[in-house]
Formats: sequence, structure tokens, C-alpha cells
Amino acid sequence: MITKEEKRVRKITAADYAWENDWHEEIYTVTFVHGLDERETLRRFGVADVNIHVVDDEEVFERTEENDGCCDMVLVTRAGDWTVAFEHSGWEGTRRETLRELTRDGGEAVSVMRHDYAASHDFEHAADGRIRTAFRPQRPQERWGSHPDALNEDMRELGLEPEPADGFQYLSGPIPAALALASRISGVLFTPALLDAPLLGGVITDRAPNDPPQGDPLASHALRACNPELAEAIDHASPDRRRRAAVAEARRQCALAGVADHPVLVAALASAERGETGPVEHDSPLAELIRRHESELTGHPIDEATGEWMGRPSADPQDLPADRRNIFALDNATGMPACPSCRWHHLPDEAEREAVRPRWQAARSVRAALSPDARTAAYNTHFPLVHQGQLMADRDHATAVAATLRASST
Repeated sequence: MITKEEKRVRKITAADYAWENDWHEEIYTVTFVHGLDERETLRRFGVADVNIHVVDDEEVFERTEENDGCCDMVLVTRAGDWTVAFEHSGWEGTRRETLRELTRDGGEAVSVMRHDYAASHDFEHAADGRIRTAFRPQRPQERWGSHPDALNEDMRELGLEPEPADGFQYLSGPIPAALALASRISGVLFTPALLDAPLLGGVITDRAPNDPPQGDPLASHALRACNPELAEAIDHASPDRRRRAAVAEARRQCALAGVADHPVLVAALASAERGETGPVEHDSPLAELIRRHESELTGHPIDEATGEWMGRPSADPQDLPADRRNIFALDNATGMPACPSCRWHHLPDEAEREAVRPRWQAARSVRAALSPDARTAAYNTHFPLVHQGQLMADRDHATAVAATLRASST
């Protein structure tokens, strides 16, 4: 932990979190909580008293396996005047409802979520039951909360530019800077060493209920920042035109990726055209296809028998050959693999990842086209057109789509 004296002498920077870029945790949330001890922090996360106990790594691993790669456990430890809550493969600490519970009656909390698979991270600072400043670390210019500009000076110093000159930016690898920002608020420097010993924790069984939806759910969608003209054209189009535009864009991306004839994608788009939309179920052929493409991108293996992830990477990549990694942990007592099917798995290089990215993007757009809400479907399928970091980016085509939608609305 950084002492108050040290905090006065120097400011924490992203360099203090340089280790995070090589950490094996690809999905996690760390929440710094002020004003609550460990047990009360767990209670407000929704862990029942009877479920609070000392948790070891094996229990976390098993719980993650039982929940298809997600984990509904939270672990806590003390660091000075703050309690640090950690979630492996979880994000409860980023929910505004949870943060309201953690900070009601004068408390304060700040949380950072890293989510590599969704490529969408999160930063939330709350006090006295309200979100003060929140943003996606990859898009720090889009902030919300009661005081969205309160952290601008520190954000700018850390490379999270709150007011970029061109109006839009997309940062890669922003988590060290986001963690440094959280540490500047709390004075606590989070390190993996805080998680070394078995910690108090438990399964979340009584989470705060979701607030009723309010306002426009797409108000902060990145499409609005990247191309407000296209967003406006979608907004004014009829639901039928939005759906047809979403299907057409998903089909175009499939053609660009060379998978226009893939039977799973053809069937899914045909369903969308017929109006047979809805959430894509986890065990559906389309969801399985997307997981397989993600497996090719990350080297995280799929069980051929079940179509499910085999496990989460747990070994330190610094200790492994450059092109291989072990997906399973070792038993601390015996030094033997924790699972009989443990083996080395190929870690794809950049060329291999670039080869599969178009297919992955196309499949994700097909899934987006099936969204029950036609406006959401249109926003999500067209976003790859206007984001400069996307391989499907084509601003001229985006302009043409917007013109077509506007013409159909007159």
C-alpha cells in the first residue's frame, strides 16, 4: 500500500502497473472500498453471512468452471483504510446498483474492470450512493456521472485524454492507466501479491436488483461519437428499415470475410430477415461458432466434445515457451497438472490472429443483426464501419448507408 506520505511525494502512474500487461487474468474487476470492513463489503456485494469464509484458489477455479467461465465470487482483503475486493472473471463491482450499496451513508468506492474478450473495460468512481465519474478506459472522452470532469487533470496526466483534439480516440491497453487513476483516488497500489494468501470471500447470492431502465439505452453508444450522421439516420428510420440495414451490413461483412456461404451464418441471417430475432443462446450453433473463432484468436482451447471453453489460462506466460501455453494450473501439493487433460496449447501469432479476425467480426455482426431491438441491431452491426481501429472500417460505405436510410425515411 502507498502511504499518505508517499502519496504526497509522488503520484502513482501507469508505470506502477506495468506488470498488468503481462498478467494472466484476462477478465477481472478490482474495487477499492472506503468506509467498510471486509465482512460488510462482502454483505453489500450480496454475499450472505453464512457464505462468508476463507476461499482458496481451487474453489475459485471450480466455481468458474461451473459457471461456464464466469465467476460469481468476490474476495476481499484490507489495505490501510480501504478494503480491496477482487473478482476473477466477474464484474459485479462495476454495477451502479452495487456501487450504490457500497457507498451509501457517506462511503466511497472506485472500481476497474478488465474484459479482454468483450474488448470493453470499465472505470467507476462513486461516493455517497452516486456515480461521480465513469467511463470506458478505451474511450475516456465519453464520461458520465454527477461529476464527469472531476478527474480530468489526473486522466490527462495518465494518458487517458478526456478531451481529444479530434473528438474521438480508442486507446489500446488502457488498464494500467485506469488502475493508476483508481490508486490516485484510494492511495492503494493494487498488486497480485494481495491475492497470494487465501482470502475472505463468498458467492454472491443476494445482489442488488437492477434499476428500472431509464432514458435512451443507446445514448452513450460509441457509434454516436464515431459517426453521429449515421446514428441519426438509424434513429429516424423505421424498425423494418433498421432491421433490413442490419442484415444487409452483416451479410456484407460475411462476404468480405469469405464466409458468406457458411451454413450457420446463412441460417442466422435468414432468421433475422424473417423477423425471428432474439438473444443468441449460449448453446446455439452461432454462439459456438463465435467461441471457436475466439479460440483461434486467443489460443484458449475449446473442448471438441462439448464446444465449451476447456479452462482459463493460469500459468505465467513469462515461464512458458513463446508459442505455447498451459491452460490449467498445477496442484500446489504434488506439482502435477490439476486436470488429466492438461497439455500445451498453441498460442497464435499476430499473422494467425489477423487471418481469423474477419471471420470473427462477421460472425459477431450476424449475432448483432439478431438483436430483438432493430435499432440496437443497426447500431451494433454498423459500428465496425466507422471505428478507425476495425478491419471492416469503411467510412464511404457508412456515408452511403446513412444516405439510403435518410431517403427511406422521407
